[in-house]
Amino acid sequence: MSRRQFLRSLGLAGAVGASGTLLVACGGGSDGSGNGAGGTDSESAAAADCSDLSRLSDAQKQRRKQQVNALNYVEASPKPNKNCANCQLYQQEKYGSGCGGCQLFPGPVAGEGYCSSWAKQS
Repeated sequence: MSRRQFLRSLGLAGAVGASGTLLVACGGGSDGSGNGAGGTDSESAAAADCSDLSRLSDAQKQRRKQQVNALNYVEASPKPNKNCANCQLYQQEKYGSGCGGCQLFPGPVAGEGYCSSWAKQS
């Protein structure tokens, strides 16, 4: 599925509307848990826990799970110099220290993650 097709399907899902928000935040493991840390030193990395999905509704959790799978999200980027923290879609510190958000799906995400929609910051 291309990025354009994926984003188009998101628009349709939002129009049909399980909730009023389409693109809230980003990231999470392939299971949708969002485990990982985006801190810059070992202390903040150890303290950051981006797996708390309690702020999401059941519909958002389901949408998140589908989207992280569709985007091939992984918690640790396999590509040098490409991770959520340096992606233009990343929303730094949205969920607290070390846990950002993304414009593609709801919930917290670690800055060290990566998905197939990574886009260089401008």
